[in-house]
Amino acid sequence: MVNLLALAIIFVGSFIGATGTAVMKKGTIKYTFKKLLFSIDFWDGLFLYIIATVFYLIVLSMEQLSVVYPLVSLTYIWTTILSVKYLGEKMNKWKYFSLTGIIFGIVLIGIGS
Repeated sequence: MVNLLALAIIFVGSFIGATGTAVMKKGTIKYTFKKLLFSIDFWDGLFLYIIATVFYLIVLSMEQLSVVYPLVSLTYIWTTILSVKYLGEKMNKWKYFSLTGIIFGIVLIGIGS
């Protein structure tokens, strides 16, 4: 059985990491690469990545890598949701199918643990 605290931390950490990705993407829309390095979007996104990494390291000390690592794929789900909601990106049937596969895989990992 997966440690519920570890599951909660990886859930939050994956969301924070996905938010960091969306923030950096938002910056790439507004700035050239050179200006991006000096933008608040870049540094905010990088800060969120660092926080997500700290969460990930905490969870690694609590659970087996073979359980934790697949759960990090929650980041794909959060990133897709954030990109549609805040960046205006479009979904199609293949993206929905892929997200369903990721969710199914996460459930199987949880059941298998």
